[in-house]
Amino acid sequence: MITAINNNSPQSNISFKSYYACNPKTHLPASSSFFGDLPTLKTAVSLIEKNFPNGTDILVYAGSNGEEAISILSLLRKPDKFNIYSIDPFKNAIEYAKDGFFSVHWFADDAFLINNKLKTDAEKKAAKGFAKHLREIERPRFDLNNIPEEFRALERENPYFTFERFYQLKPFARTRIQFIEGDIRDIGKFKTERPVGAIFFRNALYHLTDNDLVGIFNHGYKPNTEVNRYEILRALINDVDKKLAPNGIFVLGNHAQEHFYVADKYTPKTRQENIRGIPIRLDPLLDTVLKETGHFESRYMQKVTFLNGSLERPLIWQKTNS
Repeated sequence: MITAINNNSPQSNISFKSYYACNPKTHLPASSSFFGDLPTLKTAVSLIEKNFPNGTDILVYAGSNGEEAISILSLLRKPDKFNIYSIDPFKNAIEYAKDGFFSVHWFADDAFLINNKLKTDAEKKAAKGFAKHLREIERPRFDLNNIPEEFRALERENPYFTFERFYQLKPFARTRIQFIEGDIRDIGKFKTERPVGAIFFRNALYHLTDNDLVGIFNHGYKPNTEVNRYEILRALINDVDKKLAPNGIFVLGNHAQEHFYVADKYTPKTRQENIRGIPIRLDPLLDTVLKETGHFESRYMQKVTFLNGSLERPLIWQKTNS
């Protein structure tokens, strides 16, 4: 049943995801969605449940407007045992998440939720969990995204085509997730009720390391070779290490700029290669920093595409007891 909502809601924030989900020039998806990179999310949730059967606290940094945290909640078999914190530095994203209104449209990775073509068991499980925590509502009169009206016209022209549906977070789900304004660089100061069993920081690491490879290779941005990326990563991983409980996991994204790095002036010449005029590190810098702690081990690998090739990179690291 589709629920009617108060269309006079004061909600005025456009979704941090949906606002960017449709690039106004290319009309292509450009940001996050529910269940982004579902295989990684599914594996991460399985590891959390296995290692923390009595529950734990889960930190989702760069949480945007809450879709990643809601996705994690939807995949947990016993969500009432877990506390999830969705943390983002942008106030408008947090306000949007707290309002609890979302859209799912066919441009994004979560289109399987509305197209009635669930192809895998993982998608079926995700859709079932999604339905438990969100209810479908009528289209609000206030904007949830910036998708051009001509694309919505496709649905009006074809009654068998569902372009977009709208949802509201159910009260129970609101009790399991806290939406908080914050930055992963302050993770050491963040207080939780219990030891932290998982830290998600997916596809946002390049902001800290000034490593925007998309901008550099596709738009001609000048690479910053002055910043010491090793020291930035070392400081971050040290804080992550202190915050995680034994057997806790650190979950990364699958974007290239999360795993391949511009060579800065501190990088030995023997560890870099010139690619299309840009100095790139040959060694897996993030892997090196994590392994240097002496107690992080890779638990899940996935192919990451960079330029014309791809390499398997670790997306989930687990803190060992040693």
